[in-house]
Parts: sequence; structure tokens; C-alpha cells
Amino acid sequence: MLNPQSALKRYLELLYHVASDDSVFGSIERSKAHLDQILHWSGMIFLIRSDGKILLQRRSPSNATFPGCWDSSSSFHVTFGESYEQAARRELKEEARVSASLTSLGKFAYHIPPENEIVAVFSCGSDDPIRIDHAESSEASFHTRDDVNVIAACETAAPWLAKGWKILADPTIAPE
Repeated sequence: MLNPQSALKRYLELLYHVASDDSVFGSIERSKAHLDQILHWSGMIFLIRSDGKILLQRRSPSNATFPGCWDSSSSFHVTFGESYEQAARRELKEEARVSASLTSLGKFAYHIPPENEIVAVFSCGSDDPIRIDHAESSEASFHTRDDVNVIAACETAAPWLAKGWKILADPTIAPE
């Protein structure tokens, strides 16, 4: 369960209000973006170990959106004033306690209430120990590519996981 300070921070958090071409209109409060399903920036990261296994996290049961669903190694909203990459670095550190060089893989748009987002997809490699943030995730584990194909297609996956995974898994998609 979120403590009152965390809940207040999320309510007052400013996100980017954007157009479908990824251009910025200005800022919007996170709560209003979700309430009115206004297009905003978000992202996801796939952390890959040297043995090729990919970290997936299960969203906390207390998450407001898609609780208990499998998700990428880290997913995030981009706070107004930071870039996609800055947000990715911040969230990877907060959610997995890992600092690693990121590779931008592409973006996709998706709209499943309450989310309406342009999602930037990143990958990184690291064999550092993982320490998840239990306020965000109930568990984390490493999976083979075949396992991730199955998980991303199942009912217990966050709806954006399949689209992000396709960008990582498809070698014909060039990085941005």
C-alpha cells in the first residue's frame, strides 16, 4: 500500500502532455492524465544478463494499474523536465538498484484505460545483483527468450509488455 507521501507525490507528479507525433504540448498532472486518458510519455526497460536471460517483474498487487501483472524489467512515466533516457536511468536505479548503459530501441503508442501513452523501449546489459522495490513489484526473475514470448502473450502480462517485447525481439526494427 502506498504511504500518504507517495500517494501525494504521484497525484502531484507532472508528466509530459504530448501529441500523437510525440511533440510536447506542455505538462499535465499524472492524476489528470489518467483520469482523462490524455496522451503522455512513458517507457520500459529490458535488463539482459550475460547469459541472455531477461529480467521481468510482477507488478505489486497495490499498483493502481494492472496489479499483479508481469511487466518489463522496469516501466515508468517520464516526469516533466526529464528526457526518456533520464527517466529510464532513474527508474532502473529505483526499481532494480542497477546502473547500466541504456540502448534506445524504439517507441510505440498504446491506449488501454487509464493509460494513453507513447512508450520508449530501452535495453541494457548487467550482471549486477537485483534488489527490487517492493512498493512497485512483488517479485522479479530472469527468463529465457522463449519464456518471455509465452509470458508476454498471456493474460497475466501488462498490456504493453507484448508490444515492448516485440521491439526488443524483432531484429528488423532498428534502434532510434
